[in-house]
Amino acid sequence: MTTAIVGTQQGICLTVHVVPNAKQTLIALERDGSLTMRVHAAPDKGKANREIVKFLSKKLGIPSSKIQILAGVRSNVKTMEIIGMNEGNFLDALCGEDKVI
Repeated sequence: MTTAIVGTQQGICLTVHVVPNAKQTLIALERDGSLTMRVHAAPDKGKANREIVKFLSKKLGIPSSKIQILAGVRSNVKTMEIIGMNEGNFLDALCGEDKVI
């Protein structure tokens, strides 16, 4: 279990630390249970936020409409909700055998 993922009635709520302007977009489950997402896009006019949603949508195989940024739209720490997913499915879809995606 990770402290960055909390189950809700509709799905899961994530707390993610975002690092913009990275070489590539990826997400990592850190040893302390937190989630860090490195995003290739710059934090300019919502580009990084759109890339986060697009990346997660593709990795999870769900429509982007199921992913919402609830808090932190202009912050490096974001709270996001993914509807219709549980923690196990999320970790399996993103991590598989390893813990870096």
